[in-house]
Amino acid sequence: MTLTEAAFWTKRFGVVAGGALVIFLVVVLIITMVDREKNMPPAYLTANFACTETKEEFLEHKLSIPTLKLADGSEMLFEIKTESGKIDSLPRIINVYKFSNPTQSLSSQADSKILAKKLGFNPDAVIRRGTESYVWVDRDTSRTLEISAKNLNFSLRTDAQYIRTQAKNGTLPTEQEAKSKAANLLRSLGFASDDYASGIPTTTLIDVNPDGSFSQAASLSEAELIRVDFKRSKSMITIASNIVGADSMVATLTRRLGEPTQETPIINDERITVYTFNTRVTTLNPNKSNISVYIGVQDKSSDELAGVYQIDYTYWPIQETSCGTYELVSPQYAIQQVQSGNGSLVYLNKVGGDSVVDYIPRKVTKFSVFYINLTYYESPTEQEYLQPVYVVSGEVIFDDGSKGEFDYYYPAINYASVQNKIVLPEPEVKETNSLF
Repeated sequence: MTLTEAAFWTKRFGVVAGGALVIFLVVVLIITMVDREKNMPPAYLTANFACTETKEEFLEHKLSIPTLKLADGSEMLFEIKTESGKIDSLPRIINVYKFSNPTQSLSSQADSKILAKKLGFNPDAVIRRGTESYVWVDRDTSRTLEISAKNLNFSLRTDAQYIRTQAKNGTLPTEQEAKSKAANLLRSLGFASDDYASGIPTTTLIDVNPDGSFSQAASLSEAELIRVDFKRSKSMITIASNIVGADSMVATLTRRLGEPTQETPIINDERITVYTFNTRVTTLNPNKSNISVYIGVQDKSSDELAGVYQIDYTYWPIQETSCGTYELVSPQYAIQQVQSGNGSLVYLNKVGGDSVVDYIPRKVTKFSVFYINLTYYESPTEQEYLQPVYVVSGEVIFDDGSKGEFDYYYPAINYASVQNKIVLPEPEVKETNSLF
């Protein structure tokens, strides 16, 4: 063999060996990833699609989220600028929940009167608005209350001029005091939900304009109201400590999703730890929740409502445990769909802009994606199922060169993969060390 031939074959063997090494590493990586997940409970390895018996029943409830419009001439140019420089992995299969939507009861008017009395209104001064709702008006305090006949969701409003007048005669509480007052009011009405217990309320300073519209105040001294928004969360994935391999599952999920909450119930005479990996429930306006209380200066109204000027109360009860698990599209796919114009723009504003005033379309030249998160979406109207969405967030450049912030939603469930209900085996449980 000549030196030239030897060099040729040496190079060829080097290429083959290098290729074999790459294949080996890929196989090892796949096996490692599978090993990490193989001990997950069956419902998180293979979705059970168990919220309905047939796929057609579930697909009737695909998420349809309204979208804000961009100004004409905007460009759907997206650049990934996450901290890692790539789109991080998120769970592939998560829980879906069923809402416990009530039907209108024969006692709806009586129940509404009880609620009206708790809110300081004369229960007998009710005005029926068809079969849809009941209304109360208190002219002394310029307040109006409307309660839905079907589910007791309600809205409380106060005349804007009355709020402005009262604001001149007193001092707003601190934001922490406003949170406490709002929470105490909801408790007095009998509202108690574990979904809201872990969420920290947020506050927004509100200025009441002469025309009655609201805008965001720059400081507490300039504000006339403090809006308190109550946040909700729900479990994406739940792992019990008595499942085989629970420790490694929890460790892996903690690295990806953060610290879980823990409960220690007794099951079959054995105390176990249940690890719950939660995500927040977001609404059509990501800066405002479906339950908001507006606190202002203490006024002459009844003790129940003194200093409370507006309440937006839309509560959709959710069943405690998930009805099934469903496969998700990848976050990469979600971003591709957003780029193609199939996402729902839910927030667009200049940096530090007014998040309270009505939206005005603006022309965007570039989107920079800083985060993509997985949340649940709760509509302002009644839904059958609490389903996940991807939230694509980041920075925009407007046509005048100024910067802004944006949020897009995209439904996370892979509707193309939905199947009829699947009965999966129960997860393998560790043997107990109980003595008989």
